[in-house]
Amino acid sequence: MIQGYTEEFVSRMKDYAVIGLSPAQIAERMGLSGEERQRFIRDASDEEHPLGKEYARSAMNHMEDIDAALNMAAVRGDAKALRLEFELRHKDRVDELKRKLFDI
Repeated sequence: MIQGYTEEFVSRMKDYAVIGLSPAQIAERMGLSGEERQRFIRDASDEEHPLGKEYARSAMNHMEDIDAALNMAAVRGDAKALRLEFELRHKDRVDELKRKLFDI
């Protein structure tokens, strides 16, 4: 359990993160307001906070699901999916090279 948050709350937050919602969107869906909303958004956005770690882990599942769906469409021969997959892989390689060469 994460201090200040119930297991049910964290579970709901993770469900929303898996579908790609930002912390602010999750706060809206969960009906948070005032200081409670600010605290949640701060904690979920902080990669060092336990709630932020759970949010990031769940959000990564969203990206993996998208990658898998795109890959499946490309394997089936969907031309748009093939092109998008190629463009995304190329962008990933360029971004990695920028990080290595220029620390960007």
